[in-house]
Amino acid sequence: MENSLTQNIGSEQRRHPRTAVGATFDISMQGPSAAKCRATITDLSAGGMTFKTDADLEKGMTLHLRVTDIQIRGEVRSVHGATGGQRRYGVRFHKVGLSPIATN
Repeated sequence: MENSLTQNIGSEQRRHPRTAVGATFDISMQGPSAAKCRATITDLSAGGMTFKTDADLEKGMTLHLRVTDIQIRGEVRSVHGATGGQRRYGVRFHKVGLSPIATN
């Protein structure tokens, strides 16, 4: 019997249903090779997302993502081979919040 919190997708199991998205966003990486790059969301759920980028990310890496006024801290959980110069990454969200509003 399937757990009510889990949705089966092919052979995968997910807690939250995913929705197809095509929005772009910024990724900031920490550490000695700190960099910033752009990515395109493939699908999104309450607990994570899949995105494509030409950045070289590693499984286990912590990312700081920004989508409009939303800031997300997440961990790279899966890395899939390059297609058309871009890799596909799965990220699990650890913290999601609104960006502070700038005041003058």
